[in-house]
Amino acid sequence: MCFSAAASFGAGAILCTAGAFTLSKVRKPSQLAFAAIPFFFGIQQLSEGFVWISLTHVEYAKWKDAAVHVFSFFSHVLWPVWVPFSVLLFEQDSKKKRFLFPIFMVALLLSLTEVYFISVQGVQARIDGHHVEYYIAFPSLFISISEIVYGLVTIVPCFISSYKNMKWFAIVLIVSIVAADYFYHRWMISVWCFFAALLSTIIYWIIKQLPVTGQRTA
Repeated sequence: MCFSAAASFGAGAILCTAGAFTLSKVRKPSQLAFAAIPFFFGIQQLSEGFVWISLTHVEYAKWKDAAVHVFSFFSHVLWPVWVPFSVLLFEQDSKKKRFLFPIFMVALLLSLTEVYFISVQGVQARIDGHHVEYYIAFPSLFISISEIVYGLVTIVPCFISSYKNMKWFAIVLIVSIVAADYFYHRWMISVWCFFAALLSTIIYWIIKQLPVTGQRTA
């Protein structure tokens, strides 16, 4: 969470618990990747708790690099590829899969590019007010392109999916990104995760609504 170590650890514990509960409702192995998103949100929040501690307590400064890189792995590498990957696995319609697979490949390329820049440039983090600000020296052109691609590969698959409730995940995702960017642009990477709890609720609802045979549009 973007406000304090206590908030991050608290949110992480809640999200991990909610994630485990959501995973317990899975009826098919193909749903596991999507249902695991809340749990991964929880791990990400716990890692930011350690970022806070490493930045505010000298005796824990040695944890900084590891904690910052774990958080950045989730924010820059995992999410852009995991969301389209999980929707692709979730999908049972072969025609829809043919549209989803190229999007997943683009997402994979984006994530691998992020890995390259993070490994070469490193990640910096500092506390600015009541937020954590992260910085990676991406080329300016890459920043503009990657932001657009990031949004497309995480949102478009949910609208392509034949599972009608999947669109609600995309809608909440869009609202959360716009709100975080508008109100907290400088701390977007950290603050956006504030909405993880709501997204996790939507994921649980989607999983809960599915019958054993799967719920699909006509």
